[in-house]
Parts: sequence; structure tokens; C-alpha cells
Amino acid sequence: MSSSKFTDYQVNHLFLLIGENPLPNYVAARLLLKQGGTPYLVYTTGTKGPAERLEKILKSEPTGFQEVQLVPLEEYESDAYQIQTRIQAALKDLNGQVGLNYTGGTKAMAVHAYRAMFKEKGQEAVFSYLDPRRLEMCVDQEMGESLKIPIRSEDVTISLSTLFELHGLKWKDNKQPAKAPTLPDLATRLAEAHQDSAKGKAWFHWFYSIFCEGDGDSNQAARKPKKAGGKPGNWKSKTDLKGLSFPTICLPKEIVEGLRQKEFLNQDDYLSLELVERHQDFKDLQDFCKWLDGTWLEHYLLGQIQSIAKKAGISDYGLNFEVPLAGTQEGFEFDVAFTYGYQLFAISCTTTANRGLCKSKLFEAYLRSQQLGGSEARVALFSFNDDLGGLASEMGNLLSQKQIRLFGRHHLANFANEVIGWIRDNDAEAGR
Repeated sequence: MSSSKFTDYQVNHLFLLIGENPLPNYVAARLLLKQGGTPYLVYTTGTKGPAERLEKILKSEPTGFQEVQLVPLEEYESDAYQIQTRIQAALKDLNGQVGLNYTGGTKAMAVHAYRAMFKEKGQEAVFSYLDPRRLEMCVDQEMGESLKIPIRSEDVTISLSTLFELHGLKWKDNKQPAKAPTLPDLATRLAEAHQDSAKGKAWFHWFYSIFCEGDGDSNQAARKPKKAGGKPGNWKSKTDLKGLSFPTICLPKEIVEGLRQKEFLNQDDYLSLELVERHQDFKDLQDFCKWLDGTWLEHYLLGQIQSIAKKAGISDYGLNFEVPLAGTQEGFEFDVAFTYGYQLFAISCTTTANRGLCKSKLFEAYLRSQQLGGSEARVALFSFNDDLGGLASEMGNLLSQKQIRLFGRHHLANFANEVIGWIRDNDAEAGR
């Protein structure tokens, strides 16, 4: 629910200009509408979809609001007469305090909606704007500078599911994001070993030489299998893997101990895929291959976030956000994400050190996070590239923005505290 500091600026009727991203409108409604108040969604033909999605969400949540009212502008997004006429018609005979939050919509919509509201209600109307850079709700003051009210994480929260629903996105195959890590103890052991790059290289050489098809050439065996269309390229088949066992004597002791704890080793300390196959978390052995290949890193990071969620004020978290997009083969995916208040924090993960791939993953995560969470979104890349400074310099202007973080293997040991620091820095940058 809204914080008491917004009480003096809450209204009975709130007009919201709907843009392509309805998240600011959702935040404004939650903060600036009185209990029992009515939201009015002012939209054009181009933003009908976001308006309808916001309407559905506001109806479904226990907000205590009256039924959402829709104010269509149709194709008149810059027509002064039509904008003012339609908003004035909606304002007619309204009792109680009225407000306009003009964060969304076009500049023309903001100007002419403001004029219509002021003409009908004058100085009694409450005009407001959400500042995404400072995370503040700005309330216009007739006789001075705008009043700036910091929006703290506890003032308004949003779930990851609601955030995605605002954008009309659905999970691939209706598969909900995971809330709990798979094999968290083994993931922790792998993380411990990968703090040392030499141990990490030994692990990958062992792993690819065993689980990937090859002709015995050491260079080929040490290479990660090529992937096409998002699917494993040359894992050994399920039939070839079934029933095999492999020596672990050359593996880092941390990993061997983790495999032993999960009872994946036989009496000779060989990794037994027959024992692995009994585990309920993997539908088949190739799923286990993918987990060992690098998915374990996502699960480790999720476990770290889970451990400090309450302490850090994290609203929601999860991993493996697979979202199909119309007209594309694969859609997109967030590896790990969490919300802090209404802000989205997204983390793209990779166990590769390849600089080109790291840059590509970060750039895509940045674009997607901005689409979903707007300018308030934060994004990070967690990779095994040991030259984060060089990677940052190559990313240039993108990384100069405060929305971006880079994490590497030296952050593995204390990632939970790194996340807390990331959140605190975010609050400091916003001046709250």
C-alpha cells in the first residue's frame, strides 16, 4: 500500500496518460489514488494494448480502487482539440479531488491534458510526474518548485510476474520461473572451485572431454560444443550417456565433494550417470549436461539472492525467464532477476571468458531490461572474463551509465553482499 507521505497528494480521480511502458502508470496509481478512488486510463490507438493490460492488473489486485475508466483518444494523440474535449468530458460532474499524472503518453498529450484539467479544476487539481532517474514522484506546486517525494522500495512493490504481464509477455510453454535453485550445495561447490581460474579450466576440460562428442582430439575435447537455435549442438546422446561412469580423480576436490554429497559417485568415486538419472530435478541426462555446462552458475546466484532477499528488501526473485516473441525463433531470456520495490534488476550469466559473447549478452540484457523496467531498471553481467576493466572500456558509453554492473569470478565468494552493495549504491545514486 501507499506510504503516508503521499497521503496529502492522493486523489479520488486520477487520470493517467498511457505510454508504451505502463509501469510508471501502475506505480502512480498505487501511490496517488485514495482508497476507493478511480483510475482513468487515457490512451491512443497505439497504446490500447498497454492500457488494457494495466486495466486487467488493477482489477485483479486487491487495491481497493473503483472500476477502471478508459478514456480513448483514438488517433488524436497530438490533436489539441480532441485531447482537451475528451478529457473535459470525462472530468464533467466528477466529485472529489482530481489529479493528472502525465508521465506516459506523448508531449502533446501531456500539454493538452494539463490544459484541460486546469481549465476544469484549476489549482485544486494535483499534477504529478514520475522522475525515473531520481526515483521520485514530482508534484507540481503553483507558487514554487515541484515537490519531490522519494519513492522507497517499501512504498510500492511489484512481482516479476506482474511486471511481465504489464508488457503482455507470457512464459514459454507456460513454464513458470524457478524460485528455488536446483542442487544449491553442488552449485556452491562448483562456485568455490571456479574462484580459481586454473581449477575452472581443469573442470571444463574434463567436462567437455566426457560429455561432448569428439574424435579424441584434445583441442576439440576442450572446446564448448557449438549450439544452433539455442539447442545443444554435440552433447553425447541420451543413449550414449545412459549408464556410463567417469573417474573424478583429476577434478578439484571441492567439486568431487559436492558430487559425493549428492550421492552421484559410486564406490570407486566415479561419477555415475545411472545414479544421476534417479535425481528428480533432471528430466533426462542432457538436462544434467546443460546444468553442469553453466546453468549451475544461475542457480548459485539465485541461491545467494534468496539468502539475503528479506534483509535487502527484495520483493521477488527467480531464474530462467524464457519469453517467446512473435516473429522470432527464440524470443529472449533473463537468467536471474529480482525486483526491489518497483525496480527490475536483471543478471545475465555466462561461464565463458569470450569477450565478444560477454558483450553480446550484456547488450541484449540491457535492452530487454529497459523495455520491461524503463529507465529505472538495472542490469548486470556475471561472466568468467578475468579482465572486467578491459571489458568495461570496450563497452564504452553503455557501461558509463549507472544502470550497469559487471561481476566476475572474484565476486563468487561473496556475491550475496555484492548484491546488497549494488542495491545500496542504487539508493545512493537516487538520493534516497
